[in-house]
Formats: sequence, structure tokens, C-alpha cells
Amino acid sequence: MAANTVLLLVLLALVFGGIFATRIFVSMPAKRIFIGIPAIIIGLIIGALISLPFQKLPGDFGIWVPVTVTTICVVASLYLFYAKTEGIEKFFTDLLKLVKIPKFEETVKSKEKNKIVLDTSAIIDGRFLEVVKTGFLTGRFLLFRFVLHELQNIADSSDNLRREKGKRGLEILDTLKKEKGVRLEISSEDAKDIQEVDAKIVKLAKQKDAIILTTDYNLNKVAKIQGVRVLNINELSEAIKPIIIPGEKLNLKIIQLGKDKTQGVGYLPDGTMIVVEKGGKSVGKKLDVTITRILQTPAGKMYFSKMNGTEHAETRK
Repeated sequence: MAANTVLLLVLLALVFGGIFATRIFVSMPAKRIFIGIPAIIIGLIIGALISLPFQKLPGDFGIWVPVTVTTICVVASLYLFYAKTEGIEKFFTDLLKLVKIPKFEETVKSKEKNKIVLDTSAIIDGRFLEVVKTGFLTGRFLLFRFVLHELQNIADSSDNLRREKGKRGLEILDTLKKEKGVRLEISSEDAKDIQEVDAKIVKLAKQKDAIILTTDYNLNKVAKIQGVRVLNINELSEAIKPIIIPGEKLNLKIIQLGKDKTQGVGYLPDGTMIVVEKGGKSVGKKLDVTITRILQTPAGKMYFSKMNGTEHAETRK
């Protein structure tokens, strides 16, 4: 009867101890778990060796004393390993370098480097999806759940324009998920000590050594200052615009007046703005123009031109 009682108590201790240990492990950083595994193994081995003589004790003492000794050894081993985490990590790192085995952490980081973190502005903008479809943008896309929540809040907005933008963003994500060869991962990771969404993205991307995909000018600058790599769709769009040089001739429709009422403004199909000197009177008409100079601005390049003297009336169908 006594043996059955002891067995029952041991089983209950294992069950409740397992539940308690699982809860602890779930909340612990991965680094501590990996350090704890060898600590437990070493503690069990030492405990088993020390408790061998105690197994010969009479009655229940031959069971409980060895179990108690082993438990104490495991706890002591865990305490020692966690107290000396940095030293132990350095020891194993140096050991792995000697045998030329890459660190587990470095292997994980090398995988994270290929991840592209999606920002709300890039999702709503949607142009990156076309770049993905062409095959110029590849890799694993990472969407944090707090970004998805922000997008859902925009889609539920009472403002019509914001609501449409939010819905478009959700449609973009759905299309991206279905795209062949593309992996979209939704992560529940969060920087709970930070309130601002952009700051959360920068911090988590830096931790993962990942790339941020955005169209937000301020996020772009902040991320670069902190050493985080950024793919800015606006910069990509600017970079692939056709090169126009002074002296090049174009046929351009004048859309509106410039800042100076004597100037006319037209646009190329890619959105490039061309200012035409003395073209203010030709709004709605097409002109043959020659590029005279180029002005670089923070928003991109601005082109100035002069009329060649040929004006074409806009044909209406």
C-alpha cells in the first residue's frame, strides 16, 4: 500500500510539475530554454551518481531520498547555469568556433535577413505587389499582427476615403498570400514597451535584422538612422523612371498652370512633372518642348523646358 501511495504521489508530482514547467518555458526567452536543457541533463547525471548509495536505505527512504537529492542537483544546476549565462554562452561560442560549427543564433539571423517587414503605408499603396509579380522583389514577407489591426481599424473607419484605403490594403494582402512562390508570415510579436506602430516596426525589424518595406518618408529616415535596412517604393519608382537629359525633345500636354502663371505644367506617363516656360496660355493643348534644366528636390527630380514653337490642339473624340 505504501509503495502504491508513493507511486501515486510521484505521478501527481510529475503531472503538476510538468504543467508548471510548461508555463514557465512558454514565457521564457529561447536562449534560456536552450541553456536550461544541458543544465537539467547535467543535474540529473550528478543527482543519479550521488543518490546511488541512498537507494539502499530501508523502506520509503530508499525512494524519497534519491529523488530529493536528484531534484536538488537539477535545481542547483539550473541556478548555476542561469547565473552564469553570459560566461557559458561565450564558452560554447568559442568551442563552436574551434570546430567551425555556426552558432544556432547566427543561423536563425541569416534566415531572418531575407524577411521583408510590411508597413501599413506600403500595404495601402499596393505598388509593391506588382513588383512582386514581376519577380524583382522576392523573399519571405513578415506582417506583424499590430500592423494588421491598424489596417483593420482603417478599413472600419467612418471616413469613406480611409475606409476604402483600408479595404484596398486588406485586398492587397489577400492577393499577396495567394501569389505563387511568396510566403506571407503573420507574427504576434510585439514591442509592448512602445506605443507608436512605426517605432514598434523599427525595433522588431532591427532585432531580426530584417528589411522594412514602406512608402513613409519619416519611417524611412528613422529606420536608416537606427541602422535598419529599408526598401522605399517611392525611391524605387523614382529610380526606374526614364532618364531625361537637357536638350531632349518631348511632346507634352499642358495640364495646369505653374506657380508662375506664365508657366505651364505637364506630366509624363510615369508621373514625372515637366514645367514649360511661357506655356501657361497652352493649358489643354499639346506642345513640342525641349528640356533645358533639371532640379533635384527631396520629392524627386523636376524638369524645366521651353517651347519649340509647335502647338497641337487636343483632338476630342
